[in-house]
This record gives sequence, structure tokens and C-alpha cells, in this order.
Amino acid sequence: MPRKTNTKIMKRHLILCEGRDEQEFLIAWLNSAALHSVPAFSEEIQVIDFGGNQDLPAYLRLLQNAENFDKVRSILVIRDAEKDAKRAVFEIQESFHKNDLPVPETPQVWENGVPKTGFLLFPKFDREPECGTLEDLCLSLLSDPNASCLTKEIDAFMSALEERCRLVFRRPFKTRLHTYFSIHNKYVSLKIGEAANAGAFDWDNKSLEPLKNFLLEVL
Repeated sequence: MPRKTNTKIMKRHLILCEGRDEQEFLIAWLNSAALHSVPAFSEEIQVIDFGGNQDLPAYLRLLQNAENFDKVRSILVIRDAEKDAKRAVFEIQESFHKNDLPVPETPQVWENGVPKTGFLLFPKFDREPECGTLEDLCLSLLSDPNASCLTKEIDAFMSALEERCRLVFRRPFKTRLHTYFSIHNKYVSLKIGEAANAGAFDWDNKSLEPLKNFLLEVL
């Protein structure tokens, strides 16, 4: 089972992600029934929270000096594209470059080396990424058959608050998802990782296929 640790390399394949929510989400997915047919997903991949996006260069430097780094066969960086996907791509590439690691030309491409390196961006794992976040992906994965109806009502509610109360939602993606959690009896007050373990997301959703296939290339 992938380990939640920032201090010790335990597996041959590493996923470095931005923050605890992403870490918990990815661990839940790797250990889901949707991937049980390939035991390597849960047995050979370690998910590590590298902190904020600005911390990635320093974390890669720390990682290369860690015990067992010589046994690592691949490093996959995953973070939010946020409001500027091109900028996110540049920042990841610069992080690899500053640490003398192979630099992939685009997302969804493994760059040969020891270890191999690659990167992907939430919410979509395409070679030409779109702006957005993990929360945007989560909203597309909701397992509740009534999710579409609920999210439409949430959008209408947020629009009404903006218009009538002059509220400004600085992180609307977070507001939408956590409002959904708050009105769902099963997920009220839960964080993303907790909601993932409680069954909030459909792990068989096609949106996760690019991530699955990309990892299969190195497993």
C-alpha cells in the first residue's frame, strides 16, 4: 500500500504531489477496486506530498540526497494547473532542470533517465493541459447519481450570492466541491481524502484513464 511519508523512500516509483488533499486522493485511487487487477498500483507506487508549488525545486534536491534514491525508477510530479497551465508546465520543467533531472517536453511524456521523469496537471491529464484544479476533477468524478442536479443548484446558489450579496468567491472550485460535501449527509465536513475513502468518487470514471495509462508505461 502506498505510504504517506515525506521522509523515507519506500517504493521504486514515486508520485510527488502538491499538498495533503492530492496525496490522500491519489492514495485512495491507487488502492481502489478499479485498479486491483494490477497490484503494482498499490504495491510499487509511493505518494509524497512535496508541499506548495514553490517548494518543488527544494524537495527534488532533498529527495536526491535521501536514502534509497538510487533504487527509484520513476518520478511523476502532479500538481494543479490553476489559472495558468503554461506557467505550471514551465515551473515543473524548471524544477527538474535546476536539479539536473531529465526534463520532459510536455505533460504525458516520460523522459528517459535514471530515474525516468514525467509530470501531469489537474484537472485533466492531457498533453495539452487545461487550467483548473484537483477540485474540478473531483466534481467530474462524483459517484452520486444526483450529483449533476446538485452541482447545478450549487452554481445557481453561488451566482445568486454574487449578484445579491456582492460576494466574491476567490476559490470557486473549492467552494463548489465543499458545498457539495456539506449538503450530502455522507460527506458533510469531510476533506477530499476522507470523502474519497467514504465513496464520494467513481474510480472507474474515464477521466482517470490518462493517469492510469501513463503510470502503466513505467510499472
